[in-house]
Amino acid sequence: MKYEIVGENMQYLHVLLNDGESIYSDSGKLISKSDNTVMTPRLAHGIIAAIERKAVGASALLTEFAAKGGDGHVSLAGVFPGKVFQVTLGEGESFIAEQYAFLAADTTVNYTVQTMSISAMMFGGTGIILQRFTGPGNVFIHVVGDIIQHEVTPDIAVELDPGHLAGFDPGLEYKVRLVDNVRTAMFGGIGLFLAKFTGSGRVISHSVSRHKLSAEMYLDGLQQQKK
Repeated sequence: MKYEIVGENMQYLHVLLNDGESIYSDSGKLISKSDNTVMTPRLAHGIIAAIERKAVGASALLTEFAAKGGDGHVSLAGVFPGKVFQVTLGEGESFIAEQYAFLAADTTVNYTVQTMSISAMMFGGTGIILQRFTGPGNVFIHVVGDIIQHEVTPDIAVELDPGHLAGFDPGLEYKVRLVDNVRTAMFGGIGLFLAKFTGSGRVISHSVSRHKLSAEMYLDGLQQQKK
């Protein structure tokens, strides 16, 4: 199995599958495939996890792509313009992604769902569900806009707008807190809450907030209808 991340600012993932090999992806991410690459829907880690994902607007199903009767290929991409970030996991290593960032993973990678803290659920802006991927294998997430990597150390914590969160290493502690200056948050367009990461590891963020982009596109559509 070979992977190629294609493009510059609007990237997609192209996977070359040997006969019998397979990969799974989030539902609705297919661009194209060879005719001998067979698609099979599968529940997102069982019925309960599928219901949880569906309840917060994510797809309840994952899609498995398998090459049958010869080598095949499949191309996958996110919904918004952005880039593909690859995470290579060793045996037992994990990575956590926000629910809409997941693009695809090797079938050797174990997928589980975990819920966030109550404060993060209510105010975090990333949805209720996080997704944990445990190796060995490769995981691909789709980042809206450009990829920003933050290194968190015991001496330096990182805070970011929760809507920009794409994923993070599981050794980090993730909490949602009020901004220091509520007046600035209310009138400066920042938002009332920040996601704070402490410990050691990396945080991957979107340079463009998926939620803000969606809101702007919706408002622009309304304005166009009024003209």
